[in-house]
Amino acid sequence: MKTLIQGYLVIGLLSLGLSGCGSKAQSDNKEEEIAKKSFVEKQVVKVATSMVRKGFFSRELLSNGKLSASQKAVVPFLVQDQITAVHVNNGDRVNKGILLAQLDPFVYEKRLEEARNQYEKTRIDLEDQLLSYGYAMKDTADAPDNILKMCLIRSGYNQSRSNLEVAERNFSQTRLVAPIAGVVANLEAQTNNPSSNYKRCCEVLDDRKMQVEFPVLEGEMIMVENGQKVEVIPFAFPSLTFIGSITAVNPTVDVNGMVMIKAEIDNPQGKLIDGMNVKVLVKNEVPDCLIIPKTALLYRQNRKVVFVNENNIAKWIYVETGQENSSEVTISDKSLAAGQEVIISNNLNLAHETPIIVNN
Repeated sequence: MKTLIQGYLVIGLLSLGLSGCGSKAQSDNKEEEIAKKSFVEKQVVKVATSMVRKGFFSRELLSNGKLSASQKAVVPFLVQDQITAVHVNNGDRVNKGILLAQLDPFVYEKRLEEARNQYEKTRIDLEDQLLSYGYAMKDTADAPDNILKMCLIRSGYNQSRSNLEVAERNFSQTRLVAPIAGVVANLEAQTNNPSSNYKRCCEVLDDRKMQVEFPVLEGEMIMVENGQKVEVIPFAFPSLTFIGSITAVNPTVDVNGMVMIKAEIDNPQGKLIDGMNVKVLVKNEVPDCLIIPKTALLYRQNRKVVFVNENNIAKWIYVETGQENSSEVTISDKSLAAGQEVIISNNLNLAHETPIIVNN
């Protein structure tokens, strides 16, 4: 009887051991399935989808830069006197030649009159000198060079003509006009103050085209060349994108291993302003890539996952990725195919085989 009982115990222990091994194998096989289905209960979820596409992928080089006007003209005070009028304000748009400010012209107008009178006097003296040698003013081209030079010096004609030119220029500088068309900036001048109080009257910025200068690492120079398209996104307007092209590559590397790049951007509506900080994207097209939106990519069980739509059922697929930019990522394995429908919204809490409604 005792032997029979011991036999039953041995059989029982063997059965338990075999049962334990089978349970472990089943547990390993079901682990991935449990992971797929353990996030939420199955309920219909509204999602948006996008197609997996095959084609050119925009490889992006990202940098930060600062904008400057394509042309900047400083309007200085070339003569000194009281400011009698300022006709513009910061931000005003002006055409070339528009009056910006006015100085009191009295002193310079009197000097101009004196210079003109002196010029006329020396002109008469020159004619008298020429007549003494048998030549008239209209015959100066025929007079010998030595005689003409002597007459010009004795009459003081050359000096008076030079003085007249200076007086005319000084008088014209009492009216400050816009040297280029653009927008007024950094206005300093104020009426009823001497112009000597200020370093300049103002600046005029031609902002129809803007320039941006930004650095890239010397190792990224292979992605940059003249004429290449860039996208410029102002930090002040993150929803706006401006298209430009590279105009210059500085052929030197600084102490930090950076190369300075310059690009030009159209600014027809004047939203971009001088000194604005921007983000710059330089794009290179890589052909024959399988591409999905970044919003379709998730991380589950420390692996990359994408949900695809199969007959309004969300299916969990592990993927391997390659290059990425600000909005897209490439698929480097054969887990997906062009034309498949990947889920790009409301996918954070999806589980494997969750029913979905596509609302694009």
